[in-house]
Amino acid sequence: MKKVMVAVLLGVILVSTFFIGCLSAIEGSGNLETKQYDLSDFARVDVSHNFEVEIDQSGSYSVSITSDDNLFEYIQVTRNGETLKIGLKPSIVGPYLGSTTLKAKITMPELRGLDISGATRGTVTNFRSTEDLDIQVSGASSLDLVEMSASDIDFEISGASRVTGDIIANDAVFEVSGGSTVQLEGSVSDIVVDASGASRVELAAFPVNNADVTLSGGSSGIVSLEGRLDADLSGSSKLEYIGERVTLGTIKTSGGAIVSKK
Repeated sequence: MKKVMVAVLLGVILVSTFFIGCLSAIEGSGNLETKQYDLSDFARVDVSHNFEVEIDQSGSYSVSITSDDNLFEYIQVTRNGETLKIGLKPSIVGPYLGSTTLKAKITMPELRGLDISGATRGTVTNFRSTEDLDIQVSGASSLDLVEMSASDIDFEISGASRVTGDIIANDAVFEVSGGSTVQLEGSVSDIVVDASGASRVELAAFPVNNADVTLSGGSSGIVSLEGRLDADLSGSSKLEYIGERVTLGTIKTSGGAIVSKK
């Protein structure tokens, strides 16, 4: 019986090795080319698959892609409703993509939603808006916000992703998970934070009025406020707060979690 099991296992390994060997990575040629795309009337952007994307506010729309000249047949740039989508065709995602250059530059009048995923690196610069903004960052992606303002902002950050920068807004909601990090400067009125899975929320230079913070799974956070702090911490999580006139509201801790003044 043991000999049969060993034979089956060896067969599986050999077949797997054969198929993996047949899947050669697509490599960039090294000859860079830039193409312009005639797309407009979008207010949301969705970028995936290891792109580097820059988004700037402008009175007009523009979309350009810089990449190795042999990769454009695999690149998808489309508009679906009010969403601009940039990524790669499903046939070459993951381990089949080798050394490449994938850069996108976008200008647009208004940004109401941004979704970056799949190890994408994004920068959003100089947006001044009175609209609400939804931001999703996932799959080991990163986003830097530079001199940005909006109405209410909703962040959803997951999968070891990172958000940094400076922003001014009314209220903000942060949902952070999977070892992700938020580190922001600027200010808002009130914040709601829910961080899990050893995530970090660093808002020492992001003063607010009131904060409602939930941390779990060994997550950590620091907030700066002058109003009411409500907190629910579990699983060895740690929250520090900065402020001389802080009112402690409902504070719950369990599993070795700590709330303390910095």
